[in-house]
Amino acid sequence: MSRIAVAVDATVASTIKRDDETPEPLTNTPPAHGTEGWPVGRGLVANTLGDDGRPLQALVLMCEPAIPQDEIAAWPVAVLHLADRGRTFDEVLCVAEAAPFTDLVDLADLPRWHARPEAWTAALVHLTPGSAYRIAGLGPAREANELLDIARHAYLQLTGYLG
Repeated sequence: MSRIAVAVDATVASTIKRDDETPEPLTNTPPAHGTEGWPVGRGLVANTLGDDGRPLQALVLMCEPAIPQDEIAAWPVAVLHLADRGRTFDEVLCVAEAAPFTDLVDLADLPRWHARPEAWTAALVHLTPGSAYRIAGLGPAREANELLDIARHAYLQLTGYLG
C-alpha cells in the first residue's frame, strides 16, 4: 500500500465508524470522532495529475477534522467511481495514517466500518453543495494504487522529471 499526502480543503462529519466501537464514557472532553462517526475530509492528492489536468481528488477518513490546506498522510483503500451531470470521475478513498484505521486496508473492510459507498457519497455531497453525485462503481485498493501511479507518472511527465 502506498502512502500519499492529501491537502484537505474541507471536512464534514460522517456515519463511518467501526462495528466494534463502543461508546466511551462521558467525560469533559468528547472523543475526536464524536458519537456519530469519524470525520471525512476532501482534498487533492499531492504530485498527481488526473485525466482532467488537475490533481486527483481524495476522500480521507480521519481522527479529527482538518483545517483547510492541512496535509494529511494517508493510504488508499478503494476508489469510488462517480457520475455527476453526465461527467464521470474517480475519487480515491483513503484513511489517515493513524492507529484507529490500521485494519481498514481494502474494499472488503469497508462494510465492517459502515463505510459503504453511500456513506462516502453522503460526505461528498455535504462537501460539494449543489452536486448530484451518483455511484457508478467501486474498486479495490489495487485499482486505487494503479490510478495513483498513472496520475503520478502524468505529473512527473508534465513537470519534466521523467524523460
